[in-house]
Amino acid sequence: MTFYYSMKQMLRSPLKSFLFFFLIGISAFFLALGGNLWNMSRTGMQEFEKIFTTIGTVEQTAVGSRTVSYWDAGLKTYRYFKGPVYGDRISEDVLDFEGADYQLKPRQRPYFGAYVKELYEGVGHDWMITVEVTPEETAVADHSLKMRVLRVLEGNLNGSDVVYVCEHSNPDPDEFVAGKTYIMQLSQIGAVHGRPDGEAVDEFTTEYQITDGICSTQYTLDGERVYDEANEGPVYDEVTEGFYETERGQRWLAVSQEQDCYDHTIPVQPVDGTKLLMPFYRDEVVISEGRDITEEEYQSGKKVCLIPDTLALLLRKSLGDKLTLPLYYANYAQAPTDTFSGKGGGGLSFSFLNAQGEIYSVFNEQDYEIVGIYTIKDTGTGSYGIGRYEAVIPWNAVPEDSWKDNIAAFSRMRGATTSFQIPNGTIQEFMDKWDRQGIEDLKITFYDKGYSQLKEGIENRMLMSWIFLVSGCVMSVMILLFFANLFITGQQERIAVERLLGRTKRQCSRSILTGILVLAAAGSILGSTAGWKATETAAKKADTEVVFDTAYSNLITENTKEEKVYWPEPDPVLAAGTGGGLLVAALLISSCCMKESLKKEPLQLLGSLEEQ
Repeated sequence: MTFYYSMKQMLRSPLKSFLFFFLIGISAFFLALGGNLWNMSRTGMQEFEKIFTTIGTVEQTAVGSRTVSYWDAGLKTYRYFKGPVYGDRISEDVLDFEGADYQLKPRQRPYFGAYVKELYEGVGHDWMITVEVTPEETAVADHSLKMRVLRVLEGNLNGSDVVYVCEHSNPDPDEFVAGKTYIMQLSQIGAVHGRPDGEAVDEFTTEYQITDGICSTQYTLDGERVYDEANEGPVYDEVTEGFYETERGQRWLAVSQEQDCYDHTIPVQPVDGTKLLMPFYRDEVVISEGRDITEEEYQSGKKVCLIPDTLALLLRKSLGDKLTLPLYYANYAQAPTDTFSGKGGGGLSFSFLNAQGEIYSVFNEQDYEIVGIYTIKDTGTGSYGIGRYEAVIPWNAVPEDSWKDNIAAFSRMRGATTSFQIPNGTIQEFMDKWDRQGIEDLKITFYDKGYSQLKEGIENRMLMSWIFLVSGCVMSVMILLFFANLFITGQQERIAVERLLGRTKRQCSRSILTGILVLAAAGSILGSTAGWKATETAAKKADTEVVFDTAYSNLITENTKEEKVYWPEPDPVLAAGTGGGLLVAALLISSCCMKESLKKEPLQLLGSLEEQ
């Protein structure tokens, strides 16, 4: 009966009751909508922090350009092209500045060469050969000079015993004497040209030029070239009796092993995190079996590795097997793909010889457990690609600087070899601090797969959610204070009569507040449900799939790739909680107002009404 009479009394003022119900519903709507938007943004940000990674690459830029000339023996003239000019090499140490919040600090990484005996040797390549030859005639090698091959120390001429040799880029070529024997390393350069030496020669016959393969390219850790006397003399030699017992002859025997080194070498990339390697970061390479190297394994330097499926097939290796990696040289000048692209041919830009004229000896040999096998979906672009048979190991797995006497090449920092990781969303903060260092000629490029754009959207959404929450809270308090006072003050006579009829204060409170709370509950339920549904609809329309740029260079997009981002669903429990909280607030505020009215005696209440 209490419920019946309470509701009957409320319905005697239908306009006020409806307005109270409607405004409470609006408040509940704002609270449920704001609460769900806030929760979705917070949860989404936590999930995206696990998915997204922000890395930066560092490259020393050119300070200018210059015109470079080289002699073209085929055209009998100089050819010119513009080339970049770089200043003094800038060390990675300049990136260690105060306020730099690195998750993975920057390194100029070398890659190591590992000699793997089990790789298939093949029959040698014709693009680089080491041979003993004798000229058919005494002549200057300013054209395709025919030489007969007496001995092949390395490479494969496919059954031919003749090569055509030209000092193609030398404006003052040497004369070679018929009947003498010369040893030289040759690389293909193009088609024959000039005099065919008295016989018909196919215009597509390959011409070779003499390379400087006998010269070492060894460097120190400071990037200084190690002196090698071979750089000061001719790059070929006359072979006489007992020649190979001499120091120079021994060097040529070492040169003849370079192709064997190339064929049996795989690049090994030490790194502090797989995502620092662009092919992995861009998902051009995916781990198809096993797992990635863990953060703990990277930090502790555990002997684990990732290898490509092609290498696993060749070596008949599977997950859990051990792979022995005898590391014998380090290359700071190139990324693995520059030398081991899998596309073959072209010669080498560095030497496998040290300054003493010997093949580099192994500086570290350990067994690595294969924890992951990766598949190449896309070979990538230029230096940012993946090398043929490239293995990935933790940086700390190899003793620091143990390769200091085995550096085969060295150059400036490049984007493919120098990278770091910073917390998501801190690109602008990092760049502000970097700009204050005043260091020029370094280009820092950031990649975050669109996290900056995504974070901005989430922050805007969270701001909107706070607006809804604050608006809902303020509106709720004002509505409850106004209507609780309005309804309870308007029933002063009823309270006095019920008290005089013997009802207790508790019974009076129940009689008066039941109707208010019922309307508040109905408004809260409908409003919070509507707020929950509205959030769900908005999320489906705007946030189910977001397509955004994936690469940023100082806030400038360099390339794009579509990504799908899925937001958390609106939480009905949270909507119910906001509605319940509003109902509790209605109970508390109404009870306080009711308590003030019950402090007055019934006759006092009637007297105050008569005076009005």
